[in-house]
Amino acid sequence: MTKSLDVPESNTDVIAASEVRLRALLIATSDVIYSMSADWRVMRELDGRGFLKDAKEPTIDWKSNNVHPEDLDKVNTAIDEAIKEKKIFQLEHRVLRVDGTPGWTFSRAVPILDDQDQIIEWFGTASDITERKNTEEALRISRVLSDQQKRVYETITSNTPDLMYVFDLNYRFTYANSALLSMWGKTWDTAIGKKLLENGYEPWHAEMHEREIDQIIKTKQPIRGEVSFPHAILGRRVYDYILTPVLNEQGEVEAVAGTTRDITERKQWEEALATGAEELQAINEEMAATNEELAASNEVLTTTNEKLALVNQELLIAKQKVEEAQAAFRLAVSAANFGTWFIHSVTREFITDARLKELFGYYPEEPLSIEQATAQITEEYRDYASSTLENAIYNNGDYDITYPVIGFHDHKLRWLRAIGNLKVDPSGTFSAFTGVVMDITEQHLAAAEIKHAEENLRMAIDAAGLGTYYINAAERIFVVSAKLKEFFGYFPEDEVTYDAAINQIHPDYRQEVVNSIESAFTKGTRFDMEYPIIGYHDGKTRWVRGIGEVQHREGTNYFTGLIHEITEKKLDEIRKNDFIGMVSHELKTPLTSMKGYIQLLLVKLKKQEDDFFIGALEKANGQVTKMTSMINGFLNLSRLESGKIHIDLKKFDLALLVKEVELEFLATTLGHQLLFEPIESSFVNADREKIGQVIHNLISNAIKYSPSGSSISIACYSANGLANISIKDHGMGIKSDDLPKIFDRYYRVEGNHMFSISGFGIGLYLCSEIINRHEGKIWAESEFGKGSTFGFSLAKVYNQ
Repeated sequence: MTKSLDVPESNTDVIAASEVRLRALLIATSDVIYSMSADWRVMRELDGRGFLKDAKEPTIDWKSNNVHPEDLDKVNTAIDEAIKEKKIFQLEHRVLRVDGTPGWTFSRAVPILDDQDQIIEWFGTASDITERKNTEEALRISRVLSDQQKRVYETITSNTPDLMYVFDLNYRFTYANSALLSMWGKTWDTAIGKKLLENGYEPWHAEMHEREIDQIIKTKQPIRGEVSFPHAILGRRVYDYILTPVLNEQGEVEAVAGTTRDITERKQWEEALATGAEELQAINEEMAATNEELAASNEVLTTTNEKLALVNQELLIAKQKVEEAQAAFRLAVSAANFGTWFIHSVTREFITDARLKELFGYYPEEPLSIEQATAQITEEYRDYASSTLENAIYNNGDYDITYPVIGFHDHKLRWLRAIGNLKVDPSGTFSAFTGVVMDITEQHLAAAEIKHAEENLRMAIDAAGLGTYYINAAERIFVVSAKLKEFFGYFPEDEVTYDAAINQIHPDYRQEVVNSIESAFTKGTRFDMEYPIIGYHDGKTRWVRGIGEVQHREGTNYFTGLIHEITEKKLDEIRKNDFIGMVSHELKTPLTSMKGYIQLLLVKLKKQEDDFFIGALEKANGQVTKMTSMINGFLNLSRLESGKIHIDLKKFDLALLVKEVELEFLATTLGHQLLFEPIESSFVNADREKIGQVIHNLISNAIKYSPSGSSISIACYSANGLANISIKDHGMGIKSDDLPKIFDRYYRVEGNHMFSISGFGIGLYLCSEIINRHEGKIWAESEFGKGSTFGFSLAKVYNQ
């Protein structure tokens, strides 16, 4: 085969070696090996490997010997295309095997070309894929039969409102009709093959049916019962069900078929039968038509599946109770204070009850025609109501419309809702259009007031110069007002996406804003932040305050809120903080020197035992210490509000920090009894120095606002994955009006009891900000005159 390629003599050894390797490969493979002439007319060699007939000598009869007659055209077409394009021939087709039976092969042949790029022969292999093709065909036939069976089931069950289904012996649904899938709110693909729990059944309900299926398998007897469970749209309903065994040819149970009927209305009617009511002619005719529909459904079910005979018996029982149901329905309409009406589609006879006349402002004894009723509808709604009614009558449609009427006698404005539908008389000579009318005046006016209030709110927002927005939680769709675009430096006609708006936030604040918005979506927290924005077109820096929260509407979460510009206020605040920081920093130097001199004088005077000067210097030292603490507070406040305060997060044991604070306070506190409760180890990832400042500040406050000699309790404990610190005093307490504002900046409680206590209202604010920047929680509880408890919590971390 290779010698025909006219290879130069110098390559003979290389080619010989290649042929040896090629033949070894051919011997090792299980595939059929063949060689063809350039035009595929002559098969030069065929090693059939027990699958096809061997061809030891060249033959021109290879197609009739090996190719299945029905696939001959397909094979010839593929050969012609391969020869024409000088490409690899490959094709799946049927063959005649050695024993004469049909089989399948995947054939692949490579063209061998000479120096002029002309085909001199073809070399190929063929794989036996008969088993795979047979399997694919069996699977296809199985799917066709399955689809046919499903269509048969759907044809059988599509004309009934009953829920019909089939279980296998492992409690899995193998069939569910469209009514049942609708009740579940599922599709065939998401429901079939699933068990009861997977299709939304409550555990007790699933266990009950599984026990019943087990009993049916054991006894081969049907089971009938009544149960209440939720419908995906209508809510909780009452159902009557029948489970029937499906037997195979050997008389063994191979499946369990079930039928369930909604009997909620029937149960309600049975309860109302005690009072009774006069039968309504229009309802009689409607129920008669319903009876015939039920009878037709019974005939379909009876002829299709004898195993559902018990369902037919139930339908017969239901028909016997129709009169009772009609009376109950009449009672229900009366109890709901609805007006009822009937229109004959041919004669236009209009029959109403007393309540409907009352709604249109007529007396009960007065006649009322359809023209008179239409005349009481206000002019702007009259033509619409008439045309909608005519359209429903002539097109067999439902009728549901709301309109205002002016009472004929009382001239009272009422908003009414009329609902009706068309039913064909069994004789076919006319149609009955029946329905009810209800007074919805209060609901309509309330809705109008809400709409008016919303319009007023929008006007107020526009007048206040506020920007509004909302963000869809799922798709992050961002809808903004023109004023908000202006804040972000966009033109009114610009499209502004969520990501584009975020990019205009100053880089130092951008991630914090994103984190707060995500926290609002995931945790339901309120968004309230001040941050700078760099205008998209004008490059102008503006400070804004954004407020928002997540709202749930129509199954979707929306983040809605307002933004207003606070540039001037914020710049004033920054200038003020810079001034406070500068002054505080300048004051620290002389105070530090003064404290040093005082302490030096104290050392010298103590040697001279001059009690008067020692006492005076100790008081002066105490005042300098207070002033230093106050200045440090202002410096921290300035750093905090200018964004320069740094949180250095490291893992440490909070219990050890509290122990250090305990030793410090016990050594310096003489007028109060500090009770440190037993401490358990609690590791946190936080700024140790700043958490120490918070603990120190809260204990100092408890000492400051408690009478001398009183006790103060300090506890460090763990709960729900959080490390908690609490400080409880028995001091003056905080009034309930002041408690919500106690952590606000510069807030000071007013009152005569506070006149002797100094402070600027920044200590608790700094504590709150430090804990918030650790994503912790700080709180205060108090009863005025009895004491307060302050505390905070941080997330725990673990050693491993």
